Amino acid sequence: MKEHAFLFLKNWFHGYVQDFYSTDEQLQFHIRLKEEHTRRVLENAVRIGTWLTCTYEQMQHIKIAALLHDIGRFQQYQTYKTFNDALSVNHAQLGLEVLQEAGSMQAAGLNDQEQKIIKNAVLYHNRRQLPMDESEEWLTPAKIIRDADKIDIFSMLITKDKDNKIPLPLELENTNAYSAKIVEDIIQGKLVEYPDIKNGNDLMLFRLSWIYDIYFSYSFSYIVEQGYIDKLIATLPARKEIARVHQCLWQYAREHAISK
Repeated sequence: MKEHAFLFLKNWFHGYVQDFYSTDEQLQFHIRLKEEHTRRVLENAVRIGTWLTCTYEQMQHIKIAALLHDIGRFQQYQTYKTFNDALSVNHAQLGLEVLQEAGSMQAAGLNDQEQKIIKNAVLYHNRRQLPMDESEEWLTPAKIIRDADKIDIFSMLITKDKDNKIPLPLELENTNAYSAKIVEDIIQGKLVEYPDIKNGNDLMLFRLSWIYDIYFSYSFSYIVEQGYIDKLIATLPARKEIARVHQCLWQYAREHAISK
């Protein structure tokens, strides 16, 4: 794969996204939110791939997958006015449909095998679990995108910049309550189930449970160094159960980070 394929798709991506720009302030905010998120996920993915000493060809796969991982988000929000897949559509699957209709990967000169690697990374980036029957060669780009995606979401959740801050979904109430089941799941080292989310604190705990779904020690180290766990926990009620969640997640991340 040549560098021109990524550059072609980068230009295509920007043209595609600009078609969603709007004078509607709410729509424009959410389109730009995902556009900037994509840029940062790409940067995160390159850093992880560099740390893994990926080959030039692997890096091209990673860069393209990062660029296209959320391509379905723009049509999703324009159509449904939400990023909640449960209330609209699976944005990863929608992304594949967008790419298929546009024919952008073929136009970039990607062969069938390269297209499959990219499509798998896009399709798998938001799954609860990766498939067990895929080889590591095919799964590595997806794992990198998943880590890069979560790292940026953690960053967006704590930013003070209102233009880059993830808003609480309208369907969730912002209260001091949280689910005892969700807390117990995290303490037991489990990923939180999305249907268990009832309010804003549950959603934050759900996202914190992603610590159990990080793949690379570089990613754990970055999360620890940036203090994301501490900062996200600080947004939750100061209760002893939350303190236990904090301890479990912080210890897990430290144990999986790069040894100094």
